[in-house]
Amino acid sequence: MSFAIGRRTIVAAAALGIACSAFAHRAPGSLTTIKWNATSGRTEIVHRLHSHDAELGVGDVLKRVDLSAIDLAGRAYIALYVEERFRMADANGELELSLVGAILEGDHILVYQEYAGRLPHTVRIRDDILRDAYPAQVNQVNIEDGDATHSLVFANDDEWHRYESRQ
Repeated sequence: MSFAIGRRTIVAAAALGIACSAFAHRAPGSLTTIKWNATSGRTEIVHRLHSHDAELGVGDVLKRVDLSAIDLAGRAYIALYVEERFRMADANGELELSLVGAILEGDHILVYQEYAGRLPHTVRIRDDILRDAYPAQVNQVNIEDGDATHSLVFANDDEWHRYESRQ
C-alpha cells in the first residue's frame, strides 16, 4: 500500500512540475533604459532583448530566416530594426537618436543608441520593438531621472507615451 501511495506522489509531483514549467514560459518583452551620462554629455539609451526573440522576430519581419545574433551582420540587422521602431519626440518633432551598436551578452542582445545632450523636459516615446512580430510583446522603458526611475509600458495597441522630467 505504501508503494502505491509513494508512486502516486511521484506521479503527482512530476505532473505538477510539468504544469509549473509550462506556466513559467517567458513572455516576449524588451527593456529599454534611458539615462543621462554627465561624463559624455549625452543621453544613453540601451535596449535589452532576449536574443532568441530578436533572432526569430526580426528574422520573420525582415524575411531573413538565417538571422543570428552571434554574427556581426545579424546584430547589425537587429540594431537597424530597433532603430526604426524606437522613437522619441518633443514639441518640435522627432529627436535625432544615433545608433551606437549592438553586443551579445549572454542570452540577450543589447542595442545602444544615444541622444546628443539632455532630453527635453517633456518627451514623447514610442516603442514598437518586436510588437510587429509578437502580438503579446510588452516593452518597458525605464527613464532614470535624478535619483528616481520612471517606467512606461507599451503593450497591445499603445503608441506614444508622454514623460515629463522631474529635474
